[in-house]
Amino acid sequence: MASEELHEQLHKDFSLDGKGALIIGAEHPAGRVAAIVLAEAGARVMLASQDPGTDAQLKEVLKAVQEAGADKAELRVQDAGIRADLSAAMDLAVKSFGRLDILVNALDAPWYGPADTADDSAFDQVIDNNLRTVWMSCQEGARVMLRDGGGAIVNVNSIIAQRGVVNASLYCAAKAAVLNLTRAFAMEWARAGIRVNTLQAGWLDEPASPLSVDQEFRNNLLKYLPDNRPVKAEELAGALLYLVSPAAAFVTGESITVDGALMCRV
Repeated sequence: MASEELHEQLHKDFSLDGKGALIIGAEHPAGRVAAIVLAEAGARVMLASQDPGTDAQLKEVLKAVQEAGADKAELRVQDAGIRADLSAAMDLAVKSFGRLDILVNALDAPWYGPADTADDSAFDQVIDNNLRTVWMSCQEGARVMLRDGGGAIVNVNSIIAQRGVVNASLYCAAKAAVLNLTRAFAMEWARAGIRVNTLQAGWLDEPASPLSVDQEFRNNLLKYLPDNRPVKAEELAGALLYLVSPAAAFVTGESITVDGALMCRV
């Protein structure tokens, strides 16, 4: 294949021109990266929050998306723990873009604490914020995608889904459930043209991480990381773009890990 033809094919494979994309949890670092990279690839994006009261963060992301060249970008402050809010977000995306081609769930609510002192309210809160929200968002996204002939869903997750971590029992359980939920959705909706994949991030250097608030934890973890540093949120961009792009047209039920080789450890 000539170089010009190869360039044209690569552009086609990774172009999102005209696609309608909804990012839920856009106030989080991974959500921000998702919004920007999808806009840069040509998608029309809508930013929706995980939690209410995040207007300022969403407006900052909206500005970055517009600077990335998005010809149409919108934002919606909502509570992703309420199904009616998620349903309304999907319907608004369809109304704005004609159809929903891409759904990115960057839903995350870290929890750390000793297992023996955690009560049932902690269980309910962690599972609701990290699993139930993803379940409902995928359901509501599939509702409109099934009607319109398919789409791509990516659940941003954590490598903690596949490893036990001290003082993170509930968080580990919720993330593991998201991983297998993604696989089940992929099987169930494959023949309807809906692809569902997971992007698993390593330890992110972000405000909500214990890396940012516990210096002793940070120092000990950095010694354990193969590259001696945490993942930068922007390093998720390439893998995310691949998963939602035509280049991954036959990729579903998979999990791509961006962790600097951390999962290679025994």
